[in-house]
Amino acid sequence: MVLLNACVKDKYTGNQTGDAGPSYVRITEAQVYSQFFAPFTTINPVTMFSVRRDAANSSVLQGTNTVVLTDITATYLAAHTSLPYSAMPSTLFTLGSQPGVVASTGGLTLTFGPGDFAKNIVYNINGANVDLSKQYAVVYTISNTGGLTRKAGLDTILSTVAIKNKYDGVYTTSGTMVDVSNATFTDITNLLGGPNTYELRTTSANTVDVYDTYIGGVYVGFDAAGSGSYYGTFGVQLAFDLSTDKITAVTNKYGQAVPPANGRTARLDPTGTVNAYESGKITIKYNMCQPSVVPVAPYVRTTWDQVWKYSKSR
Repeated sequence: MVLLNACVKDKYTGNQTGDAGPSYVRITEAQVYSQFFAPFTTINPVTMFSVRRDAANSSVLQGTNTVVLTDITATYLAAHTSLPYSAMPSTLFTLGSQPGVVASTGGLTLTFGPGDFAKNIVYNINGANVDLSKQYAVVYTISNTGGLTRKAGLDTILSTVAIKNKYDGVYTTSGTMVDVSNATFTDITNLLGGPNTYELRTTSANTVDVYDTYIGGVYVGFDAAGSGSYYGTFGVQLAFDLSTDKITAVTNKYGQAVPPANGRTARLDPTGTVNAYESGKITIKYNMCQPSVVPVAPYVRTTWDQVWKYSKSR
């Protein structure tokens, strides 16, 4: 597990403004900061985000400023129900000990003393209590600047933490695609002149969403006669058998037979001879079924026969 803990004792490297202008306070990773870790069962420190004081001059840097952060996680997630995050429960973490960082009612109080320019917010996370099906989130906003100037757009942070399953990662893809309704629709690699890239994103201990980086979403891109395209309301989710690494199911992220538009579903192709993960490689053959286009059972419109090779962690 790689922990992104930054030291705050280094030589000052903030943005000074030549003894003129305001001194700012900002959240370094704002507005969204997401971290993914390999499974662990110990209690490990994780830097959720950092808050910086950008001093306009040395007198400000040698002074003291008290900055207050308010925890707005509950209200933020209630107002953004489409986001795939769960509030991080108190049973999962404790606030790590950091100089000048203390828990206060409804949030955190940060005291920047002489020479301080950054404060790390560290959570000690108990990996044994993590639910792999969840991406946990905390949301903080700077509610009191302590006499500093708020940096526009950098005063609120959505920080998320999730545990990756063993299939999670970045993969390069190769193979073929056949759409029986349109012969000009072919595999996206024909358009790219080489491999495409998928991100397999953990959704539980044995399932992943397949994120197409060319399209920029959980879709399946293809070459439409020389132009990039994708099928609407169709994206691939995979389920694996953890004991054998066989793919047990391919489903449409947007619902099997999504009403009322196009009735697109996904399935494993029964003629696929492998359909499994082995030594960093996924061999898969699957279909998109669409009765509105192919009215005869099993309604297979498009077939992908591919190999995805693990290239790096996500």
